[in-house]
Amino acid sequence: MIRAAGAALLVSLVAAPAAGQTFRGAVHGVAVRHNEIDAALSATGFGVGGVVGARRDRLAIEVRGYWAEIDPDDEDAASFRVIQGDVRVSFLLLRALAFEVGAGRRAIDPDFITQDVGLFRAGLLSEYALTRTASIWARGAYLIAPQFSGGGSSDLSVEVGLGTAFGFGNGRFRVIGEYEFQRIDREVERREVPIQVTVVRVGLEVGF
Repeated sequence: MIRAAGAALLVSLVAAPAAGQTFRGAVHGVAVRHNEIDAALSATGFGVGGVVGARRDRLAIEVRGYWAEIDPDDEDAASFRVIQGDVRVSFLLLRALAFEVGAGRRAIDPDFITQDVGLFRAGLLSEYALTRTASIWARGAYLIAPQFSGGGSSDLSVEVGLGTAFGFGNGRFRVIGEYEFQRIDREVERREVPIQVTVVRVGLEVGF
């Protein structure tokens, strides 16, 4: 259902007249920090990712993902891969404030080293243009009903993000940097086993 809705929205954006419409894409390197069960499983890794997005008037859609190899701080623990995918749809409420909803999934390979997580989100995005080619943004969201491969539930889960972009003279290319923090207060049989993930992205964006 989510995929179908996202595909329909993207088709409508592509098919719409060019006025008030923009497209963008980016590739970036990522640094990931993963903590689970009060840092008992702490790990760091690096990888690559990308973003594609489209905007028409007040409505926008963004699809992003990354892949990273993660090495635990404990040398006896096994390394693993993380594949994260997210889709966000936003509607501009004010000049620099948008309401945002979406979904995401983080998959782990091999299975069961840590938690696969699927979630929905609802929050706000604020983006401010400093100049014609530079902007900053901040976003925050409540994570709705996260699902875990190992079971459990979460009453309070949030994510926040901060980003900036600086463009070249023609305004088409921009260097982007972004910091994102996610905290999921997972509980299993009345035992708290929280998950924290930090992602830093640096890359190049092209828009047209």
